[in-house]
Amino acid sequence: MYITITGELGSGKSTVAKLLTNEHGFTYYSTGSIQREIAKEKGITTLELNQLMTNDINNEYDKMIDDKTIEISRENAGKDLVFDSRMAWHFVDKSFKVYVTVDSYVAAKRVMNAGRGQEEQYGSVGEAVKSLLKRKQLEDTRFAEMYAVNTTDFDNYDLIIDSSAITPEELAGIILDKARNDDGVQTVYFSPLRLFPTCSMSDIDASRVDALCREDDGTAVEVVEVGHFYYIVSGHHKVCAHIRRKDKLVPVHMLKVDGNGYVEKYRKCAEDLAKISAGICKDWEKFNAIEFFGYPV
Repeated sequence: MYITITGELGSGKSTVAKLLTNEHGFTYYSTGSIQREIAKEKGITTLELNQLMTNDINNEYDKMIDDKTIEISRENAGKDLVFDSRMAWHFVDKSFKVYVTVDSYVAAKRVMNAGRGQEEQYGSVGEAVKSLLKRKQLEDTRFAEMYAVNTTDFDNYDLIIDSSAITPEELAGIILDKARNDDGVQTVYFSPLRLFPTCSMSDIDASRVDALCREDDGTAVEVVEVGHFYYIVSGHHKVCAHIRRKDKLVPVHMLKVDGNGYVEKYRKCAEDLAKISAGICKDWEKFNAIEFFGYPV
């Protein structure tokens, strides 16, 4: 079984890949480990290889990494491998493709607490949020230019899972279970603490929330993404029920936005849906006895 893991900065993708290796017997490959193999083959150090890559305007060394990734996957058919790599999902045939997402504020706090060196020192969480989002945007643009793919398009993946409110062990367990029981149907899970309401609390029927707490039909909440934040289009009562049951993850269906900025099916402008007031958010938090990780920036 091959599992390819990519995702957002600070999402914990490397940690969970190593857990799959150490706890579940997978062989681990990352961009770094593949670089080391290439350096060994060329008879140079990884530092020398990194220096060559810095000046590689034609992306020749990126192509070497891609070719080595393909080679590794072809030479290890039938074995359990996990690839922690931005683009392995694109190159490894028949892999279970995982995208790990994370709330921007949670990611920023993780990076600030990780002590990753002088280049990742920030004066505030807000500064870190903006920096990480900018870095991700630059990275996505680079990959789009190199490979003509959109790495943030969820349609590319089998499992999209939010790591904001679960432990690495829980994340590894869900990934492994979904990979072993892959039915070909994409699964998307988000923390309910990342889903912003688009209605006022006067539209929420407490008795309906109670009923959903007792019996949920299992359908996904419909959500739209605007500016790296996620807004409930349909399913407010379901989200409230998930929160009341203390569920860490909510099944989500991501709605697409057309070229005119309208959400599929509903003909609602996505930007207008995202213009929720602070009062609506505060009322939602009070009703559900929660706090959002952070607010849109």
